[in-house]
Amino acid sequence: MKELTKQFSVKNIGWEPYVYLVYLGFLLSQPSFDEQSLWQGALIIAALLAVFLPAYFASFIDKKNKLIYIVIMTILGVLGMYLNSGSSVFFIYAAAAAAYFNNSKKSIIIILVIALVALISAIFSPIPMPWRLWAYGPAVIFSILVGILSVFQQEKLRANAKLSLAHEEIEQLATVAERERIARDLHDLLGHTLSIITLKSELTGKLIDTDNQKAKQEIKDIEEISRKTLKEVRLAISGYRSLGLEAEIANTKLILASANIDFDTKLDLTLLSPLQEASLSLILREAVTNILRHSKADKVELIILEKAQNIIFEISDNGVGFADKEGNGLKGIRERIQALGGQLKIESLKGIKLTISLAIESQKLLAKKDTIKP
Repeated sequence: MKELTKQFSVKNIGWEPYVYLVYLGFLLSQPSFDEQSLWQGALIIAALLAVFLPAYFASFIDKKNKLIYIVIMTILGVLGMYLNSGSSVFFIYAAAAAAYFNNSKKSIIIILVIALVALISAIFSPIPMPWRLWAYGPAVIFSILVGILSVFQQEKLRANAKLSLAHEEIEQLATVAERERIARDLHDLLGHTLSIITLKSELTGKLIDTDNQKAKQEIKDIEEISRKTLKEVRLAISGYRSLGLEAEIANTKLILASANIDFDTKLDLTLLSPLQEASLSLILREAVTNILRHSKADKVELIILEKAQNIIFEISDNGVGFADKEGNGLKGIRERIQALGGQLKIESLKGIKLTISLAIESQKLLAKKDTIKP
């Protein structure tokens, strides 16, 4: 008994199944116009407690035997009509439960069968007209409507789960690839350099007592090699950071494609500093997450270019836009831009457009001017 109570706890099945029990209020419809005998009311209560409620809650937990619980609720709908016209609600519960199969086609077939059973029950029901129409009409119509809507909802949840899993897998693969690249770069860079430093250090140790001048020269060489290596390591790390945004854009393309969203890009990443690139990578990820969750868009465009000695980062979609109040995602983006000393503009007409303006760092600007000199 303790184990059964644990299985049917709110923590395991959530609050929704308990909220849906409000529809059992339909069982009060017949007593409102027709006085039921005491034994009829007692049978309905007994069926609820002993049969319906256990089958109903079990359908949320016991996936293996779900069809059995659906059949039980459908039978209750058929038999209960001889006692209470509100028992038609059991057909709707059965149809809603049928939506939770992993196979949508199977769910729809079962839902249509339940609606057909409800229709046949209406034909042979002992309930006189027009009460029969009021009892079975909603049962047939809402069995189909509620069931099909629940199937679409489950399909959407499954698609979102697959999308989230694909996103995580892509991120993991990108992380592993970057780690392997860094390991290779650092091995090639440091392996050779450290070998030279070791040899020169050994040579300096031998010369320090015999040729002081040459020993000093070797020490200077070691210092120069060390400084050069430090610079190369910094460049390698900067290169890793710069690849961060490229990797994020590649991930974005795959993720949006899996969600059937077109992704167009116009990119110039040459003038971004490592810090700007790292921040824009996170901003792109947050913006795409918001698009997937809320926009209902089928097209996204990303533009990164230089304009009036500023970097313009613009991402837009053709979705539904957003309400006046900013969510945590947009607030986080605004805070990141403020930390970089940039500006953020948000437009929501047909979809959302985020426009970010960042100043190009002076050394990047000088480097570009040097490259275009004749």
